[in-house]
Amino acid sequence: MSLTKEKTLELLWQRLAERGEFPSLQRSVTGIVSAMQSENTSTADLAASVLSDFALTQKVIRLANSAMYAPFGCNVTTVSRAIMILGVDTIGHLALSLKLLEGFSEVAARRDDMARELARATLAGAFARDITAKNGIRDGEEAVVCTLLHHVARLLVTYCFPAEWGEIQALAAEQGISDSDACEQVLAISFPELAEAAARKWGLPESIATSMRPIDLEGDAPLSHADWLCAVANMSNEMVTELTRGADPERLAELAERYADRLALDVRDVVSVGEEMARDTSHQEFIAISTGASSARLPPAGKPLDSARRLADGLSEVRAATGETDAVGLLNLTLEAIMQSLGFANCAAFVRVPANKSFEMRFGIGRDVQPALGLSFPEAFEPDVFHLALTNGRAILIDNAREPRIVPRIPLWHREHFSNVKSFFLLPVRQRNQTVALLYGDWGGALCAGGIGAKELEFLQHMGNEISSKLESMAQQNVGAGHVGNGTNTSDMLTRKVSGTTGGR
Repeated sequence: MSLTKEKTLELLWQRLAERGEFPSLQRSVTGIVSAMQSENTSTADLAASVLSDFALTQKVIRLANSAMYAPFGCNVTTVSRAIMILGVDTIGHLALSLKLLEGFSEVAARRDDMARELARATLAGAFARDITAKNGIRDGEEAVVCTLLHHVARLLVTYCFPAEWGEIQALAAEQGISDSDACEQVLAISFPELAEAAARKWGLPESIATSMRPIDLEGDAPLSHADWLCAVANMSNEMVTELTRGADPERLAELAERYADRLALDVRDVVSVGEEMARDTSHQEFIAISTGASSARLPPAGKPLDSARRLADGLSEVRAATGETDAVGLLNLTLEAIMQSLGFANCAAFVRVPANKSFEMRFGIGRDVQPALGLSFPEAFEPDVFHLALTNGRAILIDNAREPRIVPRIPLWHREHFSNVKSFFLLPVRQRNQTVALLYGDWGGALCAGGIGAKELEFLQHMGNEISSKLESMAQQNVGAGHVGNGTNTSDMLTRKVSGTTGGR
């Protein structure tokens, strides 16, 4: 079939709409853009939208507290305050970058070709964010969106035209041309043209749409905003190529020198960010996937190799936040730190509700957790692993929940709501010799490789102790103020949804 640019785009949108396995990326993106552009969107509306996404909530609050925004306000603990500091556009662009990656992650988990492309997109976005933040550029999140959108074109072709994608790769290798030029020969459209078409179809701002077009770095005339965005995206994409080649310092310096002057960047900063990414073990996973050196698919399954280091860093963050946030905020931060450190697919907190004599899932992160918020099980002892953790007050790892001898000890509600889970971990939080919360994490359909080591367990227990200490401190303050009488359980402090945090229903 002879294709034209128009016919290719028509087929692309048609196939994207027909394939039910693909998340509704367009609806997510257009919804965010509408909120950014609407004159009627209030801070409260945007805050509510952000709070519905735990990962976005934590990124927004962390960004507001970063050194980049330090002059504008510190110790930000609520999304509403973060929006005031960062502005609607920055929040919107941050949400867009998350959704662009999230939109393809499910499919990439099942297809090696898409996993490689998504890994490259992730690396490019990380470099764009790091290099712009290093220079305090407030348009950094917009630059990340542009960088990711350059890769979205490749992901769309890989997904909707798998046969043609193979032909494009073969043609590029055979003729020694770029993938984009090969795509134009096969599908009558280049990647920049496709990316611009996607930007316009999804209603992205004009500056982002036009930033897909190639630019000339020669000359001394100041770059327009769209050209600046394009230059950052191009540099980020080239950096990924260098990372996959081994991050040779001389080649990194050559890349930096081509872009540094036009982007008002320091050559040494560009090189150092590239070298830091090459050394970072979390980035190494994506580098291996993008080169085909790893058979893993995205998102990475199981426990990361450097989980102990991640837990140490997470514990430092939790301790630093203990005096700055309330118990709910600290619990949410702890969940995120544990999830990122151990590579959980789902992470949640069951909180003791004395009035109901039950433990209820009030907080959580992960696709399978969100529909289960509000799920509860009775406090009264039953012969299962959850109650064993509650009674003994000790962490428990179930490394294979499918083993016949273990299955009877897994409660029915867990088998129903988390039917694909093979390995999961339980960490009790004790207060006054009683378990007041139970932290839960699982690796989805992946087994936990290597178990939980003694050092890792030590870090995890310290995190639980931080929550316990926070509850004790708040209890003492309330007693001193005459608000809590003897016998009142301090877990009540975790059953109330506090403004500006993500909680249960």
